[in-house]
Amino acid sequence: ITLLFQDDIGGLEVKPRSSDRYIPATPIPDTVVINLGDSMQRWTADKLVAGKHRVQVPVDELKNNKGRQSIAFFVHADDHVMLECIDKSNKYEPISSIDYLHMKFSKIY
Repeated sequence: ITLLFQDDIGGLEVKPRSSDRYIPATPIPDTVVINLGDSMQRWTADKLVAGKHRVQVPVDELKNNKGRQSIAFFVHADDHVMLECIDKSNKYEPISSIDYLHMKFSKIY
């Protein structure tokens, strides 16, 4: 789970499931953007979906030159924890957290 407190600079883009294009996630004052990871999607048998997102450098020169801070904090289940659908649907085959993480990373890197 990622909690994102956006500023007026923006740059966050999301990819709707119905599209192959990313769109800006326009900052809304005093709100928090919550991104879920793939493990949560798997645990909930797709009841909660991990959205595709990225951050782009702002094209506005004033915003591009303004200082930004990002603090990333990633949490995942202990290595031995089994990721299995909490609704008991067996939509996904159970897999250990560490094996799932290795599987995902092998597809990325």
